[in-house]
Amino acid sequence: MNLKEIVNPRLFDIPDYDQIHVTQCWQDPTIRREMSNESNYAPIPAIQEAIRSVADKANYYAEDAAYALSLREKIAAYCSVKAENVALGNGSIELLDLLFQVLMAAPDKDEAVLLQPDYSAYVPRLKFFGWKIKFAQLSAGLDKAADQVMAAISENTKFVLLSRPNNPMGTVMPREEITRMLETGKLIIVDEAYIEMADAGTSVSEWVNQYDNLIVMRTFSKGFCLAGIRLGYMLATPELVRYINRSRHIFNINLAAMAAGEAAMDHLNECRQIFKKLTDTRDWLTAELAKIPGFKPIPSQANFVMVNVKDSGKTATECVDYLLEMGFFVRSFAKKAGLEPDAYFRISVGLPEDMEELVVYMKEFVAK
Repeated sequence: MNLKEIVNPRLFDIPDYDQIHVTQCWQDPTIRREMSNESNYAPIPAIQEAIRSVADKANYYAEDAAYALSLREKIAAYCSVKAENVALGNGSIELLDLLFQVLMAAPDKDEAVLLQPDYSAYVPRLKFFGWKIKFAQLSAGLDKAADQVMAAISENTKFVLLSRPNNPMGTVMPREEITRMLETGKLIIVDEAYIEMADAGTSVSEWVNQYDNLIVMRTFSKGFCLAGIRLGYMLATPELVRYINRSRHIFNINLAAMAAGEAAMDHLNECRQIFKKLTDTRDWLTAELAKIPGFKPIPSQANFVMVNVKDSGKTATECVDYLLEMGFFVRSFAKKAGLEPDAYFRISVGLPEDMEELVVYMKEFVAK
């Protein structure tokens, strides 16, 4: 049988999203994982205990995500919205996937506008569902991004999708620019995966109460240290939440994830201590990297730091390869669309002692 003749032809236009680095780190636990924007801190003890407490109940289904009122009410209070505005997902990426399906009416005609650079996992799924993609470049800076977004919008545009703080840059588009986009009447999807590490007042989650064309994506993977649990949520108008619940798989959130999410919401002050450790280490790391000749770290409001090494005499690839030799897996952006070739790499913020060691290695490497 020739499967290529019967499978969805869009499969052959989808770029692979390479995750071999995660497997490498599981196979060699000595590698410091500074490549995937996970947290190097374990979940707080209360979350760990909540996960353990449901182990003897794994023979039962968890609540279906369309119900789960206790968790949804706690998330709603955290985000200053109502429970009816909250949809739960197996990571926020599942909810984006559902949005791409629910909003698609005319394959190869309906358009999505993305920023460039932005999170690379958006593109493969959009292509699979038949979306036409337009890119608004960030070369003029985030404060000018709305102009470029609006220039890309056409009558076929269904939505604009952007991460804020931006992944991979760590910068935040001004709130005024989000307002300008919302005023176009198009759906504006703001991915706030890293919001727990951003400055106070950065989030636009409560704007869901004002704008029926605003969708906010959130996750427990980053600040809450729960990447392996796979729990995310979407904030949107109740009508769109109903459409998402109608389109997803039943019981898409597992029992451990439900318990972990509730515990995180019940112990926010302890979780905020982790947020502060991450941001303090991030700011220290940024300042120290800036002391390395030719290194230009980009001020970040996320749990990572992007570094431009163009003027250091080293390439991004050389820096990444050297750090791996030293036991640190960081992320290369040598071939990232929208960025100068082989000029950027990104460090996920780790434990303070690990970041101190990493900086020493970088200083020695550049001095060679």
